[in-house]
Amino acid sequence: MKKIQTHVKYALITGIVLIVLNLVWYITGLTFTSWGGYILLIPYLIGVILNANAYSKANNADITFGQAFGSCFKASLIISVMAAVWTAIFIILFPEFIDKMLTMTSDRMAQKGMDEDQIDQGIAMTKKFMNMPWMATMAFIWDLFIGVIFSLIASGVAKKNPQPQHIQQ
Repeated sequence: MKKIQTHVKYALITGIVLIVLNLVWYITGLTFTSWGGYILLIPYLIGVILNANAYSKANNADITFGQAFGSCFKASLIISVMAAVWTAIFIILFPEFIDKMLTMTSDRMAQKGMDEDQIDQGIAMTKKFMNMPWMATMAFIWDLFIGVIFSLIASGVAKKNPQPQHIQQ
């Protein structure tokens, strides 16, 4: 029997919420705090769990762990694509972001007691990875990795009561 799908709706809602929060974080300066990025994981996890529960409910809990995981993974995949696209757009809209990140990186290296040559070498290496294609790709990979973990959690939380499948002879 074909299952009712919920992943597109929940992925789009979660992706939009994450984009809006990311923008608010940047405008308020929370992006540059050590804990700011971790807070954004909470709505991501909530969105994936809501998808798992909606998928279970839409299918009268007649789902397996694997089916719930599949729905959550598809949602995470959509969210990851949205994150990659948003990262590219964000860098176009806020080109100063890269300079701010490099300054923050340099300051953190100095706080660790690195000398000027070490900081210069570190910044030169960091600059190689601070471009739109690389950052968008890394956003996709990171979000998908986190999405797999969250999909496993959400699949475990979703109500599952799979009905035995009758084999017709």
